Amino acid sequence: MGTERINRFIHLIDGIHKNIQKIKLCTAPILGVKSVHVFWISDLSSHPEGLTAAELASNGKISRSLVSRELSDLHKKGYILIAQGGGSKRGNYNSRIFLTEKGVQLARTIQSIEQKIQKEVRSGISDEELAIFYRTLEKFNANLKNISEDI
Repeated sequence: MGTERINRFIHLIDGIHKNIQKIKLCTAPILGVKSVHVFWISDLSSHPEGLTAAELASNGKISRSLVSRELSDLHKKGYILIAQGGGSKRGNYNSRIFLTEKGVQLARTIQSIEQKIQKEVRSGISDEELAIFYRTLEKFNANLKNISEDI
């Protein structure tokens, strides 16, 4: 019985992840950006004080080198400003990144899409059920993190 549950859990989580990826892959081109950019634009919109490339990488759990490569595309398209600074070879990772007005407009569009998706995903789920779900999912995540660190 336990094996069936963990397999069901893995299949559900994997399915959720694949569905999210598909939504991002289908939505991003309509917005004129790559799917990886969508998270960064949202993240930056929540941080008007700006974020560094290292912080974007950490928040998105991706490599700093990918962030560095992809930020130039957002900069060229006029969505972000990269404040020069740092004064070292690692200055690019420590320079603060801000949304431009064009980036803020894109962030609003992304947030509107996210809110629509969240409303549809929440359909038929009470606030209490959602709270229990997130508490349980956080426990699963913490437990899996502990197991992965022990391997």
